Amino acid sequence: MNIMRHLGFTKKQRPGDKELITPTDYRLEFSDTVKRKEGETRIYNLVILDESGSMHRIASQAFNGANETIETIKFAQKENSDDNQMFALVTFDSGNNRPDVRIIVDCKKIEDVSHLQYEQYQPYGSTPLYDAMGLSITALRKLVKEGDHVLVTVITDGFENSSTIYTADMIKSLVDELSKQGWVFTYIGANQDSEQYARGLGISNTMDFEASIAGSGLMFDKMQSSRRRFYKKVRHGKETGCYYDLDIDFFSEKESQSRITPEVITELKEGQIFVFGSNLEGKHDGGAAKLAAEKFGAINGQGDGLQGRSYAIPTMHLDIREIKGAVDTFIMFADMHPEMTFLVTRIGCGAAGYSDELIAPLFARAYSLPNVYLPASFWKVLSYRYN
Repeated sequence: MNIMRHLGFTKKQRPGDKELITPTDYRLEFSDTVKRKEGETRIYNLVILDESGSMHRIASQAFNGANETIETIKFAQKENSDDNQMFALVTFDSGNNRPDVRIIVDCKKIEDVSHLQYEQYQPYGSTPLYDAMGLSITALRKLVKEGDHVLVTVITDGFENSSTIYTADMIKSLVDELSKQGWVFTYIGANQDSEQYARGLGISNTMDFEASIAGSGLMFDKMQSSRRRFYKKVRHGKETGCYYDLDIDFFSEKESQSRITPEVITELKEGQIFVFGSNLEGKHDGGAAKLAAEKFGAINGQGDGLQGRSYAIPTMHLDIREIKGAVDTFIMFADMHPEMTFLVTRIGCGAAGYSDELIAPLFARAYSLPNVYLPASFWKVLSYRYN
């Protein structure tokens, strides 16, 4: 049996052929085997991930990022069983002995999705981006019902160079149509001006990232933060009947410009928490720690966590992995306490001796948390834009 025909693909037209084949000649289908309960609405998560050869340099980070995305969605599902989260992963490249656009994870309930295995992501070949978007989005729309929410995430480190079915205008028309129906599209591009490129595809929510180990790790953390906020808005809308335009400022870039910790803090407003760098012994003898002890209730002998109107994150004499663990604990705490507003100071960048470039990325998972304020120097690192 011809494997292409078995997978639902027909012979593709190649450069030099007289006519462009139509999308109906080249098929990709998601399974529709999960029965809905009466009145059930779903959140569909479609990730379209570049698997072309240039992704090889960050293959491990892309692989881990995909698994982290799965875990983020699973966590959201555990938080609220009524989310009814569905997940699908599609990858794409051309020039290899496999279909150009491939379903790696069929559209499944998130609780039935397993972590990817290394052999499932092997970058090679060119970049049929338009075909990947057109085929997978068209396949997904067959499953979506009224009341469902859809989040489509495109991640690529290259420009379109090998599609034979869809054009940019065709993708824009498709995106425009579905955006009017409430679908949310995001475009994440490496080493390119994503905003300019995605505009031609009808996508307004974009993120740039550097195609490096550090850059891709930062990108995935920011993406997970924005994804969690999206789910919370969907959930709150269901519970209250409030309307949210989920397509506006998905990556919180405009909002982040106002979430800047003042350089000098002498007083706190109601609900504000002063976040400072400390040491495990809880000796609050200097800098922000001394201020926290004198004015905001920090307790000598307590090196971490909430104390009075302050929150201590240990940084002194710790390596970056240990600091990251403490920051992760803080972010989880802040996420669980939306009634508090956390003013994070330049922890670790004083006596502990670290730089903003090393500490700021540790807060990437707080990128879209509306109650976490960061120093301007941290935002400068986190708000990376290609130029």
